[in-house]
Amino acid sequence: MKVKRPNAVIYFIVYILVFSLIRLLFRLEIDRKNYSPPKGPFIVISNHISFMDFLLVMMSIYPKRLNAITAQKFFFYRPLDKLLPIMGCIPKNLFDPDVRAIIGIKEVLKRGDNILLFPEGRCTVAGDYMGIHKSTGKLIKKLGVPVVSCHVEGAYVCMPFWRKGIRLGRERVTIAGLFTEEQLESLSIDEINDAMDARLGGLDTPPPRKAFRTYRARKLMEGAHNVLYWCPSCEKELTLETKGNAIKCTACGFIATMDKTAKLTSSSGGSVPETIQEWYKEQSLYEARKLHEDMEPVSIEVTVRMPLRVAEGIDACGTGTLRLDPKGWYYTGTLSGEDVDLHFPIESVPAMPFDPADNFQIYAGGNFYALTPEDKRLCAKFATIGECAYWRFSQRIQMTPSLNSGFSEELYAKERA
Repeated sequence: MKVKRPNAVIYFIVYILVFSLIRLLFRLEIDRKNYSPPKGPFIVISNHISFMDFLLVMMSIYPKRLNAITAQKFFFYRPLDKLLPIMGCIPKNLFDPDVRAIIGIKEVLKRGDNILLFPEGRCTVAGDYMGIHKSTGKLIKKLGVPVVSCHVEGAYVCMPFWRKGIRLGRERVTIAGLFTEEQLESLSIDEINDAMDARLGGLDTPPPRKAFRTYRARKLMEGAHNVLYWCPSCEKELTLETKGNAIKCTACGFIATMDKTAKLTSSSGGSVPETIQEWYKEQSLYEARKLHEDMEPVSIEVTVRMPLRVAEGIDACGTGTLRLDPKGWYYTGTLSGEDVDLHFPIESVPAMPFDPADNFQIYAGGNFYALTPEDKRLCAKFATIGECAYWRFSQRIQMTPSLNSGFSEELYAKERA
């Protein structure tokens, strides 16, 4: 598939119509003090904290146009199946080697155009930087063109991963040069990955003058129970429910309330994680502590959906049992009317994205499997278990650690030794 240049007319219309609206609704601040557009083709990398990030980065870099690397699954939905190719988007099967995507990137750069890449490969669950696959540094070095970074802040408060719709608030995009061609030639792959982690994680970004916040405190927590399923007070699972600005455990009565800056306070006495990020970290470590070499396999009944026909979304094509043990994931059931036994080695599933209360996903062998349990609240749990299992059991970690998950090679080094 030939990669088109992004349609200039659509780009201009979106910029004129959307840019002013976003500046108004989200008090968008764009910091370009350390940005000077490279003379030739370049790559833009950005953190990914909300579903509006593409628009924020696109407007911040305008009038330069960007061919965006986009999850392949979106090309199977109307009207995206027509719009994404017109806008020059390049399909990529996430967390899986994809030669077609690399060929597309090289084609774009060779003709003098620019690439937009979200190296995390998914929208962050809790608002923190989630790390990247280490092969990203290898690709960046091999391509050998300047790299510009965008660091997006505040968008998670305005459009969190687990909630539909938007909240009015404040956002900032900081643009800066990251690598020149000469620097890429001299740096090692590990040094390139470390620099991307620091920049995208905001470790070298100045703190905001004002706290990122919403302007109305209504329904701030609704939907969070589709990501947070573990009560930090009684450690029961699937007992949380949300309404308005509060999240409540139906088992022990624990209540936490969110304010306009996304801070949490206890309304029922006792301690509470200060943020969604801290809560998600504690939840992840809770799952990690249960994983060990002699563990009983974890299993769940699922319906499998896959993208089978362009413009038709993802279709249900089988049912069966998904099982996890220290060697990986196993699916026993049906696919497209045939009985199958599939094995996904633990090293081949470095990340497990999920859509809250809908599905969790495995990308392997060029295929995309969306797995839906009967109790859809379990999507977040199995996605969390999957990532914990990778850090716990994989003998060769190929992901850089996220800032707030608690995952690191050091954390599990003793157990793997």
